[in-house]
Amino acid sequence: MKYLLLVLSLLPGILQAQARLSMHECVALLTKNNLVYKQGSLQAESAEAQLKQVKSQILPQISIGSNNSVNLGRSIDQYTNEYIDQVYNYSSIGGGFQMPVFQGGKLQNQIHQNVLLKESANENQTAVFNQQVALLMQGYVNVLATKAIYEAAGQQVASSQIQVDRVEKQVNAGVLGNNTLFEIKAQLSNDKFAEVTALNNYRTARLALFQRINIPADDSLVLEPLAPLKAEQGAVTAAGLYEFAQINFPEARSAELYRKSFGYQVKSIRADNFPSLSLGADFGAFYASTNKKLDYFNQLNATRNGSMNLRLNIPIMGRWVTRPRVEFAKVQERLAQNQQETTKQLLRQAIEKAVLDMNAATDKFSAAQGQAESLTASFTVVESKLNAGTANIFEYSLAKANLAKAEANAIQARYEYLMQQRLLQYYQQGNWDGVF
Repeated sequence: MKYLLLVLSLLPGILQAQARLSMHECVALLTKNNLVYKQGSLQAESAEAQLKQVKSQILPQISIGSNNSVNLGRSIDQYTNEYIDQVYNYSSIGGGFQMPVFQGGKLQNQIHQNVLLKESANENQTAVFNQQVALLMQGYVNVLATKAIYEAAGQQVASSQIQVDRVEKQVNAGVLGNNTLFEIKAQLSNDKFAEVTALNNYRTARLALFQRINIPADDSLVLEPLAPLKAEQGAVTAAGLYEFAQINFPEARSAELYRKSFGYQVKSIRADNFPSLSLGADFGAFYASTNKKLDYFNQLNATRNGSMNLRLNIPIMGRWVTRPRVEFAKVQERLAQNQQETTKQLLRQAIEKAVLDMNAATDKFSAAQGQAESLTASFTVVESKLNAGTANIFEYSLAKANLAKAEANAIQARYEYLMQQRLLQYYQQGNWDGVF
């Protein structure tokens, strides 16, 4: 019984712990459920399997076989080489192997090509992960921001409700007229409408986040807040970040490795112009029921035979066949080069925008805080005047609307600053370690 009471006493804390969701947990759910990330992972697995397939072509091909038949009518005796007309059994066993000795470096270049393609796919998998985490972080911060705006809107409703209750008492006492009550109730209605709008925005942001990590929407889950990061030391320039990014960022490395792979593809195609050499061997034996002197195993022993062969193939008009393939591979290489330049351009533009947005977010956050502090003080004065009867409802409504807008701006600016701060740190270090 005492253990049951202990579990029941701890149950609210356990449920509360389960209802919280951190950014780290969202990232873990992203890697588990997000289909875009899974596609990148499958592409990396496919490249790994392709590399293994190419490497397997270097290994010798070894085979064994057996044949059994019943012969009817006229045929040739396997021992006397004479025509016979009878029913007899024939069986044979054999084995052999074949392996390439020299192919002009074709397989080696194919292996080098697929090694680069595998590394490119792995880098692309990391790049897809980083892109999805950036979008996830935007959604996570948006949920926190819309929630804070919704809570601020609820405070505005509570403040207006206090004024409505106060004015109702004054109307009942005959101190104020009904027109003042109607005006303050109108302000309350506006605040409630703003609260409903903020709630809808919050719910939409939550749904988008849950869809990003591909889990059912759960209103009981509460996101853990994000604390501001330490301020950056020294000035951060877009040129410096881009110089670092084009060497260390996975999307840049993936594009470069993909482009280099076509160089080896061209070499593997040109290898078909060179002579090729292969080594082979085979072994066999047979049994025929026409030989009554020897039993099965003695016949196999008597007829065993084998051979080894070295095959040389010299292409005569190979260049005519390989030239179009080489030209096509070179066009593919130029396309990969253009893709690499496009990737670098997009990376540079993203970094430039991140630096600009960080500076703008810093200024906006500072200005929004000052605006909110000033309008809070102004609203406090107007509210005191309204309570004292020296200010009208129009002044109160205007001050309250300005304060609500300033609070929303401050909240939006704060979370935008948190978002840009983390995004810039990601560009500075090339990964998400310590960002959350």
